Parts: sequence; C-alpha cells; structure tokens
Amino acid sequence: MTIDTTTASLCKAMSEDTQSDVVIDCSSSPPTLTNTVSNRFCDGWIQAFLNAAERCNPFLLRQILENFKLKAIQDMNSLKRFVRQAEMSHYALFRCCQFLQGCGNGDVLLQNARAEHSDLPEACNIIAVLDEFLSEQTQA
Repeated sequence: MTIDTTTASLCKAMSEDTQSDVVIDCSSSPPTLTNTVSNRFCDGWIQAFLNAAERCNPFLLRQILENFKLKAIQDMNSLKRFVRQAEMSHYALFRCCQFLQGCGNGDVLLQNARAEHSDLPEACNIIAVLDEFLSEQTQA
C-alpha cells in the first residue's frame, strides 16, 4: 500500500466526522488548547507538545509532531497486520483486541481501519466484532 492510498483512506475516515479547528493559545502560560476531542493516546502527546511550547523551541515542536505522526502510522500498520491475522486465527483476534485496548487510540484506529477496509468483507467483519467488543467494554 502506498502512502497516498493510506492518506486518502485516513482523510476519508476523518471526513465522516464533524470537523473543527484546534486552536492553540500561546498567550498564556501554560498554552491552552480549545476545540479538542481527546483520548489517552492524544493526552500524552498534547502534554509533550505543551511542555515544548513553553520552551518556545520550534525545532522541538516539529520533532514532537513528527514523532506523533510516526507513532500513529505505526499503530495503524500494526492494526492492519492484526486484522489480516485475525481473519485466520481467534488468538490473533484476541491480540488485536488487546492492542486496541492498550494503545489508547483504538477508537480512531478502528474508524480508520473501517474506512480503509470497506471493500474487504472479511476485514469488515473482524472490525465490526472488535468495535462491538470494545464498546461493550467501555460500557461495563
């Protein structure tokens, strides 16, 4: 899969939700963020970003942003690999579920995987099972 295909699928998944701009106000200390929707994955990166913003080091801000993007891409690739394996193994399905629960970004990864695998029925079934199980876990 090329980067362009991955980017297109991520953009497709993102366009399904209502978009709003995230505003970073650096006029106060510490800087504040508005219009955010967050999860555990983003909370850690936001804290790192805010700590770097206090130092006013643009190179450090860019490095943190690049590391964030790299980690998101790595997690998406891991989920794709787990979904392919889960089509043949229940244990792989369990590992996929454990990965989604542990990464802190499972909701976003599942949304992107759903958009990217929309033309693959077996993968869609795996993603639906994962989504159902994770939603039951959050309700419990």
